[in-house]
Amino acid sequence: MKPLVALLVRAGTSVLSLTRRSRLSRGGLRLSLVVLGVAAAPLAHAGYRIENVPRPAELRGGIVGVAFSPTGTLVVTTRYGEIWMRSPAGAWRCFARGLSEPLGLVVESDRVVYVSHRPELLKATDTDGDGRADTFDAVSNQWGISNNYHEFFFGLRSDAAGNFLGVISNSSNGDKLKITPEEVRGQLDERPLLDPTGQYSSLPLRGWAVQIAPDGKITPLASGFRQANGVGLSPTGELFVNDNQGDYKPSCGLLHVAPGDFHGHVSSLRWEPGFDAKTFTIEQAWQRYKSPAVVFPHGPMGVSGGEPVWDTTGGKFGPYAGQVFASDYGRIVVRASLEKVAGEWQGACYPFLGRNETAPYHTGEKLLGGGTRNAFAPDGSLYLGATAGWGAGTDGLQRVVWDGQVSPEIRDVKLTDRGFRIAFTRPLSAATLAAAANFEVNRFRYYYQAKYGSPWVDEARVAVSEVRPAADGLSAELVLAELKPGFVYELSVAALRTTDNQPLANPLAYYTANRLLNGERTVGGTTRLPRPGETAGGAKDEPAATSPAALVANGEKIYRLYCVPCHQPDGRGIPGGAANFRDDKTRLAKTDAELLKTIAEGNELKGMPAFGAIANASQRKAVLAYIRATFGDAK
Repeated sequence: MKPLVALLVRAGTSVLSLTRRSRLSRGGLRLSLVVLGVAAAPLAHAGYRIENVPRPAELRGGIVGVAFSPTGTLVVTTRYGEIWMRSPAGAWRCFARGLSEPLGLVVESDRVVYVSHRPELLKATDTDGDGRADTFDAVSNQWGISNNYHEFFFGLRSDAAGNFLGVISNSSNGDKLKITPEEVRGQLDERPLLDPTGQYSSLPLRGWAVQIAPDGKITPLASGFRQANGVGLSPTGELFVNDNQGDYKPSCGLLHVAPGDFHGHVSSLRWEPGFDAKTFTIEQAWQRYKSPAVVFPHGPMGVSGGEPVWDTTGGKFGPYAGQVFASDYGRIVVRASLEKVAGEWQGACYPFLGRNETAPYHTGEKLLGGGTRNAFAPDGSLYLGATAGWGAGTDGLQRVVWDGQVSPEIRDVKLTDRGFRIAFTRPLSAATLAAAANFEVNRFRYYYQAKYGSPWVDEARVAVSEVRPAADGLSAELVLAELKPGFVYELSVAALRTTDNQPLANPLAYYTANRLLNGERTVGGTTRLPRPGETAGGAKDEPAATSPAALVANGEKIYRLYCVPCHQPDGRGIPGGAANFRDDKTRLAKTDAELLKTIAEGNELKGMPAFGAIANASQRKAVLAYIRATFGDAK
């Protein structure tokens, strides 16, 4: 048996673009024909080039902050506590050392940098002009902190009034150290809210987005964050956050943050004035929950989201002006488009740079894992900072450059009163654009639960009743047989072709329909509470496959959905993180019972989540069968 993933990689087809299609299509033959069609017509050009940015040996990596000064100087921070600068001419220098995991920065000038590190918002200044900071002023530190290894201050952004914006992370129960009141800053309250989970807020303002005035006054803005390792400010000054999937967080995504919002994780509510923990229920939390404006479905659109940045390059980065780009720890860059529907932001996301080794839509270096920070340079290129920290990444700095050629893509998706309008970057052939069979629409939603993540639930195919192509071939309106709020809609268009017979580079989009144009909405956005008797992996624990081949086939679908981001399509994983099934024979030498226990319970030290809350027992057995059949006998 030759796995479909391996065939796709060898054919140069994007695994990412088809990662969900076989699971929802049910028909393997139809998928195979689509894949062959894509592979048979290679793209005419690339579109984007990825370059590794050289850095001095002293700059060890762990890059967790990227920005540019008004003069074009590149500024980066590292998890080793350093700030480095590179002049427009390419000369590097260390601006500061001795910080505590500085995860964000705002660069006022080549001599003044504001940095968010664990204990405070800090102003670092070079007063004598020698290129190194010599004064350090704490602007604000009015939140709780302990010796927990996973307490961060994510950010940093500044608004038009000079206020700073960031998110104070929760703590992690992965740290087994006992915290005592004598070892903390701030009031310690270790009582769990509702069910104990992997993340908690036992110290003031953990799990809150905050605004810090220039004089240091801190104002809590919104609660419910877990590990919001991506803070962005739109060109119109609105705050968006990319929170990380986990307990109470079914998926990453763009969260629009407004004062008073609650974004899902209950632990932070203990610091809300007037909050009564004694009578609080998960139903009350769900009723308050503000769903992401754009869900980044876990698996196809990454596993651990990073910083969102807006394309304000004026066309220097291609045909995506005003759209959002966010790198992800799982070796992918996601693109998103936003629109206001019934007064609230929502929109769609798309693959931009993916994981497959021979992507036909970019050239140059491979995309690094561990990407969490992004910044557009004055020349219109996109810089990506990556860190090997948190288990499965790679240290490095990369630059993405548009080559001036427009690759065929879905440009954006907009909601209509009866479906969606899909726009494309290049004209499509009238024959393929007019065929309703070429547009596959599926929908799903998630559980809202204290368990880690969520499976896709209430999945359904949505019939396309009519397609109304535009005369110029650059868009088409889909009329659906049914359109409901409270779902993520998957649009797959792999059969479409341009007027010169090119396939789309990434024929996949996910639209988050929190609301319809008429204002109709549901409680909990794109989530619902589990019903009595439902298991973690879905409505029912699926029966075991009737044959070994069927078990492996089912496991392949699960592997592509959840495992590819870290273990990679070829099973070789990520050095220092996800297991290499191909070359390390000890990995699969363990018994089925041992491996199934690891799959169910996860491995936090390696960044592996507990899939017991995401996949049911039959799915976990199936994915292990696929891994053994595909990689176990590899030489």
